[in-house]
Amino acid sequence: MQKEEYEEWMSIDEDIPVAATLTDLEICQAVCKQHQAIKVDDSDGAECVEDNPPPFAEMRQARDILKRGVQHRSTNFKKQYEYEQYINELLGLIVIKQQLMNF
Repeated sequence: MQKEEYEEWMSIDEDIPVAATLTDLEICQAVCKQHQAIKVDDSDGAECVEDNPPPFAEMRQARDILKRGVQHRSTNFKKQYEYEQYINELLGLIVIKQQLMNF
């Protein structure tokens, strides 16, 4: 396949950036935003369906496992602290969300 055929077949747009340097925190935030809601197509239109969050004890256990893993492998304590703060922030938001859903 020649270069012109390949570019035509792939419809490459050179103005679109293909790679960016992201921090781990930015990646975590992007993944969390994507998983906050799942769109489902119905005959009535798209509705937002929220997943039931796992129990608080299970989330705390997962946080502790992540914390131990980061502590074990991390040599950068500032990054470890940022991860811990981010996870605690997410746990707090989930608790608030559960309280609002139960209201």
